[in-house]
Amino acid sequence: MYQHRLIPCILLKNGLIVRSQGFKTHQIIGNPITTIARLSNWNVDELVVLDISSEDFHDRRREDHGVRYDGSTTIDVLHHIADACFMPLAFGGRIRTTDDIRERLAAGADKCVINSEAVRRPEFIEESARQFGSQCIVVSIDALRHADGALEVFTGGGREATGMTPADWAGRAERLGAGEIFLNSIDRDGTGSGYDIDLIRSVSEAVSIPVIACGGVGAYEHLPTAVIDGGASAAAAANIFHFFELSYPYAKKACLDAGLTMRGVGLGSKYFPREPVYDRASEDAAIEKRLERAKAGLGPARTIENAARVTWCSACVYPSSSASYLEMSEEGVCTGCQAGGDRKGFDKTELARRRDILETILENSRSRDGSRHDCVIGVSGGKDSYFQTHYIKNVMGLNPLLVTYYGNNFTDAGHRNLYRMKEVFDVDHIIVQPGVETLKKLNRLGFIVMGDMNWHGHVGIATNPMRIAVQNKIPLVIWGEHGETDISGQFSMNDFLEFTYRNRLEHEARNFEWTYMVGREGLTKQDLICWQYPSDQEIFNIGLRGIYLGNYIRWKSNEHLKFVIENYGFEVNDQPFERTYRTGSNLDDMHENGMHDYMKFIKFGYGRCTDHASKDIRTGDMSREKAVELVRKHDHIKSRDLNRWLEYVGMTEDEFDRIADTFRDPRVWRRVDGVWVKDNLWD
Repeated sequence: MYQHRLIPCILLKNGLIVRSQGFKTHQIIGNPITTIARLSNWNVDELVVLDISSEDFHDRRREDHGVRYDGSTTIDVLHHIADACFMPLAFGGRIRTTDDIRERLAAGADKCVINSEAVRRPEFIEESARQFGSQCIVVSIDALRHADGALEVFTGGGREATGMTPADWAGRAERLGAGEIFLNSIDRDGTGSGYDIDLIRSVSEAVSIPVIACGGVGAYEHLPTAVIDGGASAAAAANIFHFFELSYPYAKKACLDAGLTMRGVGLGSKYFPREPVYDRASEDAAIEKRLERAKAGLGPARTIENAARVTWCSACVYPSSSASYLEMSEEGVCTGCQAGGDRKGFDKTELARRRDILETILENSRSRDGSRHDCVIGVSGGKDSYFQTHYIKNVMGLNPLLVTYYGNNFTDAGHRNLYRMKEVFDVDHIIVQPGVETLKKLNRLGFIVMGDMNWHGHVGIATNPMRIAVQNKIPLVIWGEHGETDISGQFSMNDFLEFTYRNRLEHEARNFEWTYMVGREGLTKQDLICWQYPSDQEIFNIGLRGIYLGNYIRWKSNEHLKFVIENYGFEVNDQPFERTYRTGSNLDDMHENGMHDYMKFIKFGYGRCTDHASKDIRTGDMSREKAVELVRKHDHIKSRDLNRWLEYVGMTEDEFDRIADTFRDPRVWRRVDGVWVKDNLWD
């Protein structure tokens, strides 16, 4: 029996996955290896990877990430993708000759996707099919629906009109030897409004070869319509598979429930573990190499020839070297500012719509018999934690369970704020406090391995609310705002992004899972229970979701601070932190504003003051001129809390400085007469 397929499509730009909208806006999501390994966990039917880069330079790697690969070209990246990919792989992008196809097949692709060159030179399809077989050749068609309803094929990333209709071009491609058609709707791309069914039907009826439909999926229920209503052989989507936890299993379930003939849902395999498998010998060698370079004062091992110079957003003060990947528009405005503009543009009608969506989610999570809490809120005791709890309990009327990861770094004010929450809100509160010796070891390991003594905190905060929700069969965890969307515009506010294991692994853990720490400095699996994430099956069994409250209400941290001070007695620091001008942020972790943030300056050339000032510019609370002044004053300061941390882990300041230097990004820093220097915003 013929089986339909459900196919994720990954878009690559300069070696990183991007979220696309209208073929114009490309927001960076992260490293392809992490996502492809995750898809392999789920027994995916097939994968399409399209490289939309304008140049063959794919090196946006970070020295502090666990995913490492050699080389910087399309083929280099494809080799590593193929190593992680245990499903049929179709690869496209800048394929102009049969040699290009041969090279990609040799690097691990099973099929090649061709587009612009096939339109420019239709005989290329015939040449390719003759040499490699039609089963290897997928012709991609990018179609635009004009205002009058007419459909036209475009090439060059949706910029060049061809005068052909998609149906006519698909029919000709089949006659020339194409084995499949990959059909994408330009105007539906990234909208989440559903497929252009008429487009799909017109092409499906014009050919006898399989048609893969893509473009416009915003809900799982959209996927089966490509087959049922459009006549496609396969339903494909890109963005939605990045938005939600267990996205592919839930998408497959929607297709099966609609009656499509497909392979069953996969939730993991003993052959493809979810947690990364580390080569202990090579990882030990990498640590030793770093320590040797540090001892010799050599700085970072990696160099980049002809690296583009750092630029700064013309609206805020973020640099292009941002730790949270961002892109600049032609006008020099970063994606974070663009997303901030979207948020400010929400009118009362849109805010009401978002609140209605939130109310539905909360109502579905509410305990009907009172046998459990209605939801979990991950809290640090900070201003946003207070506001989240206020909103969920006192505005929306739910009974939440608060969960805190306590990493032994709280300021005095932060400690008092945390323990006051159960009193002022009258809620149950679980505080997870790991052993101090374990924390010391993880502080030291995190710094040496990835230049981040707060690995334990980032991963602990992202893990324990989900763990405790599973243990108590509570189907909803509520977070405040999604950091990367707020900082760098990583996702659109219309995506309604939710918490995922992939995001936790890549952005919180930097691809260093708890399994990496086992056996180092005597740490055991049992020592690391606090950092072990629930299994996919456990999450699926209770339908656990993690949502960001900032997607549904107007989120203004400065106003939250004023509100919780006035209404709940929230305390702030007596004086600003050394590395920023704010007094009410990160009271739960003195190192977050101190040494952890100083390491961000060492790595990427900016710090917490840049974060805070950019946010305040976007909300209209600060001018760019004032922001530049504050960044110049604060970003470079080496915080006094270094001495506390050095004593805590047993390290000298000289050791710290030498190890820190090995994490300097060569795009940012250069050595002149033995001194590290960089370009500055005010130069």
